[in-house]
Amino acid sequence: MREISPGVEPVAFTEWRARFQNDINYGYDLINRELRAVITDALIAEQRGLCAYTGIRINAARSHVEHLLPQTHCHRGQEDVEYANMVACYPAPNSGYVPFGAHLKADWPSRAEQHLFVSPRSAGCEKRFMFSIRGDISVAESDEAARETVKRLGLDSRGLADLRKAAIIATLEWYGRKQPLLDLPSARKRLARLEDAEKSGGQLEPFCFALKQALRKHILRLESIRESKRQGRR
Repeated sequence: MREISPGVEPVAFTEWRARFQNDINYGYDLINRELRAVITDALIAEQRGLCAYTGIRINAARSHVEHLLPQTHCHRGQEDVEYANMVACYPAPNSGYVPFGAHLKADWPSRAEQHLFVSPRSAGCEKRFMFSIRGDISVAESDEAARETVKRLGLDSRGLADLRKAAIIATLEWYGRKQPLLDLPSARKRLARLEDAEKSGGQLEPFCFALKQALRKHILRLESIRESKRQGRR
C-alpha cells in the first residue's frame, strides 16, 4: 500500500455538491455516470495510476470508486459524497469477483472498526507493510491495525503476492536463478529512479512500494558481500 497525498476534488464535483446538497435524495447514488467518470479520473491521477489498496495498474476501464468508510456505514449525504473518503480501486464495476482488495474488503470497516483499518490516505501507511524479496507481505507483530488490514483486504493472498513477486523478479533480473543478476551500481540506479518518480508527476510503476523495499534489501546484501570480499583480501 502506498500513501496517497491529499488531493483537491474536481471542480465539477464541488459544483455538483453545491447544486444538489439541499435535494431530498442527496447522496452518492444521485451522482450521474459522467460525473463519476470525472471523479474516477481525478482519483487515478492522484494515485499515480495505481490501485489504492493493491498497487495494481489501473485506468478508467479497470477501476471503480471505492469508499474508505463503506457506503453501508456512511451517513447519506455526508461521508458518501466526501472526496476524501474516496479512492480508485481495481477492478472495474461488474467485472467479476476478485478475491483481494476492494471486493474482499466489502463493507469493512464499520465505524466501530475504523481504528483497525490502515487507510492509504493515512500518513506513514506505506511504512507499516513490509515486503520480502519474494513479494510476501508482513507487518510488525504489535501493529494490530496493519495485521487486520492485510487480512481484510487479502494483501497476503497468493494471487496478489505472485503479481508482486513477478514485478520484483523482473526488476532484480532474477529469472530462474538462485540469486538475482542485478549488480550493485544498477540496483542503486534503479532504486534512485523509483524514488525520483515519487517526487515528479505521472504514473508510477505497479507495486513500486514493494520494488523499493526489495531493491534496498538486494543492495544491502550486495554491499555485505562486497565488504566480506574486502575483508578476505586483507
